[in-house]
Amino acid sequence: MLNLLYYDIKATVKKCWYYIAIMAVMALIVRFLCSDAFVSFFKDLNFIYGVVIGVVASGFLGAFGILITIIIIVRIEQWFDENILSAQGQLTNMLPVPSWQIVLSKILTVLIWSIIIMVMAIGVICVVMVGTDYFESFATTLVEIGANNNIEISISGLMVTVGIYFASGITAFSALCFTVQMVGQLFGSYRNIGILIAFIVILAISLFIEYKIALIFGIVAPDSIETSKILSFCIMATAKLTFINIIMSVIYWGISSFILKRFLKVV
Repeated sequence: MLNLLYYDIKATVKKCWYYIAIMAVMALIVRFLCSDAFVSFFKDLNFIYGVVIGVVASGFLGAFGILITIIIIVRIEQWFDENILSAQGQLTNMLPVPSWQIVLSKILTVLIWSIIIMVMAIGVICVVMVGTDYFESFATTLVEIGANNNIEISISGLMVTVGIYFASGITAFSALCFTVQMVGQLFGSYRNIGILIAFIVILAISLFIEYKIALIFGIVAPDSIETSKILSFCIMATAKLTFINIIMSVIYWGISSFILKRFLKVV
């Protein structure tokens, strides 16, 4: 199992490491563009141009970060297809390991990359924002909101909580795509059509299941929330949604493992 995981991580690192490097370089550039040193190049009333450039650069960095996240997910999905569902999959399925370990290795690889992406996002935010007036204003506002809601909030804790939620969400979505690819493979020469149909059907079913679980956990349409408890409710809801993402990832893992063991024929 560990050998499988090492092999998957090594293969995906070769496909994705340079995206992280590009993002790190861009974060340093944007940090400079948002700094007082850069704005000081624009004298008198022209300083507004420096501010606008910094804001636009920050927005571009955020959009590029989302694009990189999508690209990394696609690259990992391509590796999944290459390693299990293509000709190479014949060798993979001949390994002396059960199918559930093969799929689990892929999902754990996605989880690790999801954590890397979230660490990258938090790092970029820290590089660009920490020490600026915007960050100080945000921190002050956050503390005031916490005080008004009788709850202590730390920026680091908030970032970690949100980061874990998004990491679990990326993992669950990628696991869903794994399952869709597995189902699509059963359609043979109509694989692409099968993938499209499977994605629509499985996504709809998954959203329904998640909605029902959210109702059970009291996340959707709670009976009543006092104004002073809205923030704590949002924090707890984030934790519960993270748990739901984990549940769905386990379900997708089980379905994919079952298909791989019982029905799948690689081509």
